Amino acid sequence: MGSVILCIMPTYPHQLFTAPAFAIDAEMVRSFLELRLAESFTIDYKRNTDSVADTVAAMANTYGGIVLIGVDNDPKDQNLPGPLSGVKPSDKDRLVNKMVTVFDPPGWCPDVIPVTIDEKTLLVVRIDPDTVPRPLLYSGAARVRMDGRNGAADRRLLQLLFQQGADESAVMPGIDPRCPPDQHLAPHHRPTYMQAPPDVVIRASAARQLRRDGVRRRLRGNTIDALTSALSDRQGLPFGVRKSLPPALTALAMRAVPGERLGSWEVDPHHGSSRFVRISAGHGSLSEPPTKTGVRVECAVELTGGETGFAVHFDVLYWLGGERLAGELWVQTAFDAVAALTRRALPSLTKELTGTSEVATPPVELHIASGWPDHRPLSNSLSIEMLGERTGTAELRRGSEYLPEELVGVDDLKGATREALHNIALDWRFLHPQFPEIHG
Repeated sequence: MGSVILCIMPTYPHQLFTAPAFAIDAEMVRSFLELRLAESFTIDYKRNTDSVADTVAAMANTYGGIVLIGVDNDPKDQNLPGPLSGVKPSDKDRLVNKMVTVFDPPGWCPDVIPVTIDEKTLLVVRIDPDTVPRPLLYSGAARVRMDGRNGAADRRLLQLLFQQGADESAVMPGIDPRCPPDQHLAPHHRPTYMQAPPDVVIRASAARQLRRDGVRRRLRGNTIDALTSALSDRQGLPFGVRKSLPPALTALAMRAVPGERLGSWEVDPHHGSSRFVRISAGHGSLSEPPTKTGVRVECAVELTGGETGFAVHFDVLYWLGGERLAGELWVQTAFDAVAALTRRALPSLTKELTGTSEVATPPVELHIASGWPDHRPLSNSLSIEMLGERTGTAELRRGSEYLPEELVGVDDLKGATREALHNIALDWRFLHPQFPEIHG
């Protein structure tokens, strides 16, 4: 019991954990089963609904998770999924009715989604711990989830559950990707960019909590090299080989400044440690940034929360020489930054720090801001004609918005980026923006 830590969510291994309920279908469940994931803190397989309520209550009081009903255990390994047994379609209503009445406080129920695979009905029970009225009691006891089994909370854990119900902030992780470009890690805070700050910074940020397993993590050379390789035109290149920007980011730079040579990825020699690293590529170098026009791409990684998590910030920096950044270019840049973060940087870092990249994408936030220390208005740097008529008069200083998790979960990054930009435009008081087509 002493190993259970209620405030840390394990990294999730599949989009089944995060996709909206309406998007969960047979193909998604089939792909989950094909991973052959063992029963754990967040996964359980049940032949029928007999003991589901106990497992749901235990997961609800700890990390949340997925219970797949209608799946036998593997005869050779009881912790692995085996043949599909299926359940009756009417079992869904019976299970829901039971859970809303037997739990204390009554009324709470997780998602229960029926799917049909090979003509057999399975029930996907998904427990989101953020929705649980903790402590959730079942048969008069607070159940907690251990590694593949359930148990009763002892006095210490019961006290923590009550604390969590009264003050969620006291026990939730302190990682938050909200980190606008003109604050923490801002370009103008670095000596290299003080004399010539970028006119526009477009940033995609995310943070991931790691398991508290007693390992003291560090950003080792292999981790940095894997990140650089993942963000390169050819992945898997060995250490010491020149690594260039991938095609999408190269195209951005060439559209902004045609004909200028692009530098390869390099590690910032002035700001770094075993807990922080920044890599950069594009026009100029970390010692001599662009003076008039140019584009640089940067990725900064920071271990956080006593090294039990990490935050990653992917920036595209524009020096415009007094011109405005075309609307279709900054919209495309927003998407390419999000794509580089979610499809390249995050999987690489997650695999290096957790041992697997098969995890759901954490919340991603998009930022648009000036890189100047005096927070120059974005209307001086961005073409905004496509946003239409504006109802407000205040200066456009910056924009920040989380991407819709349901769209990121199904890898609709174009739709997610467009939705985030639409909300940023609304914050700027443009009610009917007309964004151009996003490519990629």
